[in-house]
Amino acid sequence: MKQTHLTILLFLLAGNLFSQKLQAVKKFGNNPGRLRMYMYNPPGLAPGAKAPLVIVLHGCLQNAKIIAKQTDWNKLADTYGFRVVYPQQRVINNPCQCFNFYRPKDINKNSGEDYSIEQMAEYMMHNYNADSANIYITGLSAGAAMTVVELADYPQLFKAGAIFAGAAYKTATNIFSAMAGMYGFISMSPAHWGGYVRAQNPDYKGPYPKVIIFHGNADLVVNARNGKQLVKQWTNLHNISQQPTQTIQHFAQVKSLQKNIYMGADSLPAVIYYKMRHLGHALPVYPGRCEQRGGHMTPFSANKKYFSTYWTALDFGLIKAPQISGKITVAKGEQVTYTVPVNYSSSFSWKFPKDCKPVSNTGNNILTVIWGSAPGNIDVTEMDGKHCKRVYSTVLVGLEP
Repeated sequence: MKQTHLTILLFLLAGNLFSQKLQAVKKFGNNPGRLRMYMYNPPGLAPGAKAPLVIVLHGCLQNAKIIAKQTDWNKLADTYGFRVVYPQQRVINNPCQCFNFYRPKDINKNSGEDYSIEQMAEYMMHNYNADSANIYITGLSAGAAMTVVELADYPQLFKAGAIFAGAAYKTATNIFSAMAGMYGFISMSPAHWGGYVRAQNPDYKGPYPKVIIFHGNADLVVNARNGKQLVKQWTNLHNISQQPTQTIQHFAQVKSLQKNIYMGADSLPAVIYYKMRHLGHALPVYPGRCEQRGGHMTPFSANKKYFSTYWTALDFGLIKAPQISGKITVAKGEQVTYTVPVNYSSSFSWKFPKDCKPVSNTGNNILTVIWGSAPGNIDVTEMDGKHCKRVYSTVLVGLEP
């Protein structure tokens, strides 16, 4: 009986795992890296409809179907109307199914695995009308390191990329430096890191992609020091300060999460660095059916009540962030009001600086406070009638001189 139950359980798990309806693409152009290509086209999106494209790279010991299940990118694609491509490593290339982020023939422009992934993007533009102005890439672990490779080699192709437990471009050029890099033993100056990227496109004068970096401080596989090296590299490429313009503690109402924003010359985020305490070598997920919940528990997942794919899509601009309306610069003692859209079936929980005095009921969609003597943040969480929680973007409020 126990064996029968185990067989049924494995069958159900396998059914869930392989129900992502990924389509194999056998011929997609030059494929010197001998990778496989899978894609997801949402049922509501006609094959020829112009839409953004997200490329998702799996980690070691994973494949396309596992990373699709783990991240829930397809769920967001169904809701918000974009396509997803999942490159897949082959055992013949790497016994652990890692992308070869440390081999020169796979990470230099227009060669090996690097070029195979670029060709997948080209295929989607030519055959599925992928929006060339809205192509994004993300990955976990070795897939994160290969994400950096793509951003470095083809900056004109990608609008943004998200790196989960990855490393700076050319941290490693062989297996020995790969191990040293994973343990966080490789550190260079921002100019040195940036030089590696510029060497791939010496005549390139355009903008570099927006970069989202995510690392857990308890990662024993890829040390969190790699996140700092990535910040050095990409702030250098954007020619901006290594000091964050804004820091948000407890981002998205997650106590262990800090968001650091490095603004570009256009006053928009150019580099974002998320630091999560007590997170090992895993992707943060928050399983559930609500809008801001998703992802699944697989090897290399951690339920941190944070659907990282949703917030990455928001950073990419694929999702419009729920916004709080109100002033961002106030005077000491000023009465100010903040609002979010009304929903009569919802309850609201506001957070504001301790020295602000609330004037209104803080349980509805409107908050009025008398501002205190220091700058601070305004946050609100909405709980709707279906018991789904919606977290709004933090408002950073400055104090008038």
